[in-house]
Amino acid sequence: MKKSISLLLLLLGLIGRGVAQDQPELETLDDKLSRHVATKMPGWKHKRGEPIQGSKNVLIERWGTSNRVVTVSVVPHKSADEAREALIDFVKYDRDKEQLKGLGDEAVAWGYGLSQIVLRRGRFNIYISSYAEIGSDSNMRSLSEAERGERDRTEMRRLSREFAKLVTEAMNLP
Repeated sequence: MKKSISLLLLLLGLIGRGVAQDQPELETLDDKLSRHVATKMPGWKHKRGEPIQGSKNVLIERWGTSNRVVTVSVVPHKSADEAREALIDFVKYDRDKEQLKGLGDEAVAWGYGLSQIVLRRGRFNIYISSYAEIGSDSNMRSLSEAERGERDRTEMRRLSREFAKLVTEAMNLP
């Protein structure tokens, strides 16, 4: 029984130490992302999100305007190899996916209109999703429902790629 308790305490200590080591990196990344996006996307409001209950060691950032929202979630892994495997496992069953060049070490677009992105930079996986309410744009009222749907997908795809570039740039900052 004492061995079990000792082992449990040791494991909790190792897990806690891993989480504690990632927190300063995530805080630094939070600062870099916030400053870089504020510079490149003036007028966008920023809010730091909270991970879902039970999740730890995840950075969630949200930027938005009145009718656009982009969420960036950063998940650290123990190594670049582990992050690569997690990325591959995440998209392997999605039929519609596209490899993206020039974003992090590797990146894949997937989901609704290929508007979601997961990219890996070192041991970090970054998930980017966007939402656009283009129906409220003044020039959209004359479009058919199918045309509005296509415009939604196109705008979300554009936003996700733009933010993926911003995230990649921010991660390269000193």
